[in-house]
Amino acid sequence: MVGAYMAVGFASLSAPKALWSANPVTIKFSGSSGTASSGSVGEVVKCAPKVENVVFHTTVNDPTKISLAVSPGGEETCGPAPDSVTVTAQCLVAAPDCEGVYTGTVTIFQGYSTIPPSLTVTIVVT
Repeated sequence: MVGAYMAVGFASLSAPKALWSANPVTIKFSGSSGTASSGSVGEVVKCAPKVENVVFHTTVNDPTKISLAVSPGGEETCGPAPDSVTVTAQCLVAAPDCEGVYTGTVTIFQGYSTIPPSLTVTIVVT
């Protein structure tokens, strides 16, 4: 039984982790141009230990009004070398309807597994 606990402990020590340059982040922009309104923030991400073929998945709390995207959308390798990504929020509705504060996340997936922690994004549209 002790061996089983030790195996679980060692497995959790080697589970990949994401290292974001800042977490949480805020994207703030004017929504006066309606659907042409957007804002971005640059991020740097590393993974420890190194993992291959990762994809960035985004979610927002109100996907009918705002979208969240990451460029590039994934990486062949996420490891100790820092990789730059851009996180962009964009209005999906007319100017007055887009104003508000939204929350979003960027999660790193490798296959069906997530690599924690996710990046927390606050979106402020004025």
